Amino acid sequence: MSASSSFSSVVRKRFLQKSSSFSSSFLTRILACGSVNCVRAPSFKEIRTTTTTATTIPSFFVQRKSENNWCRPRLVTIENFNSPSSSSAFRRSYASSSTETMTSRTSPNESAQKQNNKEKKKKNKKKKKSSLTTTTSKTKVTPEELKTLMDMKKPGKWYPLARTMQREIILHVGPTNSGKTHAAMERLKRASSGVYCSPLRLLAWEISESLNKFGTKCDLVTGQELKRVENAEHIACTVEMVDVNKVVDCAVIDEIHLIGDDFRGYAFTRALLGTPALEVHLCGDTSCVELIEKICKDTGDKLRIRNYERLSPLNVAEEHFSKKRLEQNIEKGDCFVAFSRKAVYALKSEIERRVPLRACVIYGGLPPEARSRQAELFNKPDSGYDLLIASDAIGMGLNLNIRRIIFNELTKFDGVEIRQLTSPEVKQIAGRAGRYKMSYYDKGGGVVTTTDDGMVLHGSRKDGDNAKNDIVKSSGVSGLQFIQNQLNAPVEALKTAGLAPTFEQILEYCSKVEGATLEDAMKALSSDAIVPKYYKMRKSDEVIRLAKYLEILGMEIEDHYTFSVSPTSVDCLHSMKTLMNFAKAFLNEGHVSVKLIPKSVNKHDRKSRADAQTRMNQRSVGILATLEEQHRAYDLYLWFARRMSAQFPEYSLAEALRVMCAHSIDAELQKLSTSATIESNSRKKKSEKKEEGSSKPVKQIEELDRKILRSAINRVNEERKNLSLLSKPATTKKTTTTISRQH
Repeated sequence: MSASSSFSSVVRKRFLQKSSSFSSSFLTRILACGSVNCVRAPSFKEIRTTTTTATTIPSFFVQRKSENNWCRPRLVTIENFNSPSSSSAFRRSYASSSTETMTSRTSPNESAQKQNNKEKKKKNKKKKKSSLTTTTSKTKVTPEELKTLMDMKKPGKWYPLARTMQREIILHVGPTNSGKTHAAMERLKRASSGVYCSPLRLLAWEISESLNKFGTKCDLVTGQELKRVENAEHIACTVEMVDVNKVVDCAVIDEIHLIGDDFRGYAFTRALLGTPALEVHLCGDTSCVELIEKICKDTGDKLRIRNYERLSPLNVAEEHFSKKRLEQNIEKGDCFVAFSRKAVYALKSEIERRVPLRACVIYGGLPPEARSRQAELFNKPDSGYDLLIASDAIGMGLNLNIRRIIFNELTKFDGVEIRQLTSPEVKQIAGRAGRYKMSYYDKGGGVVTTTDDGMVLHGSRKDGDNAKNDIVKSSGVSGLQFIQNQLNAPVEALKTAGLAPTFEQILEYCSKVEGATLEDAMKALSSDAIVPKYYKMRKSDEVIRLAKYLEILGMEIEDHYTFSVSPTSVDCLHSMKTLMNFAKAFLNEGHVSVKLIPKSVNKHDRKSRADAQTRMNQRSVGILATLEEQHRAYDLYLWFARRMSAQFPEYSLAEALRVMCAHSIDAELQKLSTSATIESNSRKKKSEKKEEGSSKPVKQIEELDRKILRSAINRVNEERKNLSLLSKPATTKKTTTTISRQH
């Protein structure tokens, strides 16, 4: 008898013996062995012959019917109960991977049987009209039943635990830099238990670290990460990950005015309606007051409103910032604002070539780790980085020591059209200048201005590529006057809060409506749902596109839904390829490896006629784009691993690769600044003396970052070695591939 078959028999006996007393550590070892292929898991035939009746299956497995009256048992893990799509995570297939090494061990009969099964699956997929398979039979739905299904007039009843509590809602409203979040956080620190709901992962990290430093033990929970602290009673999480089944004393929901966002507003609505806390503190601007009052009246919660004023003055400059006199006008602490990745790097290159100062960059596509590092370098007085080039990503989640905000653009492309900045956007970005209790607070507060080529859009166009040619300055309105008007504009009240259909509602729709697919259910529930006047269904365009994209694979509805709501960028070809590779491996092998992430191609123009320095900068920007794509792919793997750990077992390796990728981005950004500063110094000999004093801290920072990057690379190599030791027999002596230090 072979080692693998003897192990399978032991596994089956142990499962049958331990069905009443489940051992989590034993199951973890079994899952680890099955996922890395060190032994062969029991086949369908062996399981069918061993477990002849449903009563012999352990209680933590669920038997379901399929076309062959049998499907692989699906594992119920405790971790999956806290996932956003809990119903889809209740039943996950327990399957071992089928790689080349395992295929070589199978007998000819087994391989022939597998081939026949594959052919049957192909025939069945052709016969299917949709990719959904549910355990309940589909029947024709009557108009009355369909109307009842679409009735979502009482979203507060979706969260019965919160409705059984007499909650007190404290709404902190005021402009940026008014201390509203600080007041709510002080209450959270004093509470015996609590949760902080953040709009950004970066802000959740900062709050978790600050609470732990203060002495309040706090866990970190995001879509990709789970960091537990022993005996912690507080949680810092992204708003999508808040647990509506855990009772706490105090909850803080930051940036609550995002409840009206077309895409993410549903998450803030869920947190507001469903968080079971005695005190719920909401922080936002005054635009959400009327809407919150209506929601609290519907739920029966007590509402108190606290108003705040800005703590430091914010002034509009008398003159615009002249780029022609950049060398004379620029000062330390300046922040230039642009609204595209290309514009941010173009500004950085231009400024560092003309001025002997280094600039940090922050934009939405930059990983949270890199954004945090760039903010740290900019805030540190002796770091050698005195300027900041940023997008509207600085509007939330970062405390920055900015003296002056300089709008390089007054228009932005929002994905549909190029339009002028709205009043809330101008207030959010401009309010970052003159942060309270920072170095420029005592120097007259913050200042906001525009560049001499900052233009106001006259009308709008939907053509993002050609619209800039049609942008002209509005007659009689300068950039400074536009900024002043937007800052003085009255606050426009929010009218609706976002809602999203739950998976249970989608499943019910597909079970009742004959021939309905996940795409059909999402479209119908998003457009035809009956909601109160102060609610709206979220825009699910990207989710629907992903559902349609994955429909050809013939996935089960719960898996189809999980893959469709994953944080995948629909407009990024690399992200879509990564998602498809994951989905195919999940279906065919039951095991998804980090190696399935495709390589990104650096598309910088090697035949450019620009000078050598410009070509070097273009190459660095191209490398940064490649690293950002890889970082998003590792993030996607971690997102799946948090929900399906058995099928995505390489969590530690993916996390190590993501950290290494983030540090590589930091190193490349410093390289970009160094090359531009060297050229600036060679052109201007007068600045050499000034640079001599500041070169030492810059070199120290670069050396420190190189050490951090080397340690990250070593960690990746260790994780790969550990994984190879688990996946290969002890007798084999094959060296593992290590990462080159030139990565």
